[in-house]
Amino acid sequence: MSNTVKNDGSPPSAVRFADQAHPATEQGKQGRNAAQTRQRILLAARDLFAKAHYESVGTREIAAKAGVNVTLINRYFGSKKKLFAAVVESLNELAKTPGSSVKGSLDRALDSIVLGGERGNSTWVDEFRIILFSALNPEVTDIISGFFDKKRKALRERLRGADVATRADIAYVLLTGSALFVSLARGKKYGKKERESLRKGLGRLLDQLLGPEWQTTPR
Repeated sequence: MSNTVKNDGSPPSAVRFADQAHPATEQGKQGRNAAQTRQRILLAARDLFAKAHYESVGTREIAAKAGVNVTLINRYFGSKKKLFAAVVESLNELAKTPGSSVKGSLDRALDSIVLGGERGNSTWVDEFRIILFSALNPEVTDIISGFFDKKRKALRERLRGADVATRADIAYVLLTGSALFVSLARGKKYGKKERESLRKGLGRLLDQLLGPEWQTTPR
């Protein structure tokens, strides 16, 4: 097919198709950029909310860490509170291991908290810091409570045997307490050896809490 312009001045069909496809390509690119920007804001907010109380973290600080204009927070999330809700909703570590046993999921959580926390890269430590830092703030208490209730319910549904509700709550006490302890025990005096010893002790408690007769089969 010739790429020359027709006598009537209209471009050939191949050129017209290319021109028509261009807006869609641009829209796709803009969509990817928007998703990436939203994710940068979300990760920046998560990092900051894991280090300070909700009221202490400002939208300008979040925007600066994400490397975006502060107006984009309202564009993508609507408000600081809605951004916080999105951060909390993203904290769903147990759900990332479908098909595993409850013990396997909780073991990985303890590994992340106690051993991963030493390297400062524990998702679970971040999760519980965010919960502990902001749980008493009246503006976001409903968000924290709703999230925590969903997590407890999800764990209860995966347990079997007697006293399911109580054992699920004890499991979360174990995780929450471990995250708090690791956060407070940072320093040279509490190194790898101490963390590994703590992890073994917590593992024994977890074994007693679940027990072979209570462990669910993978599903």
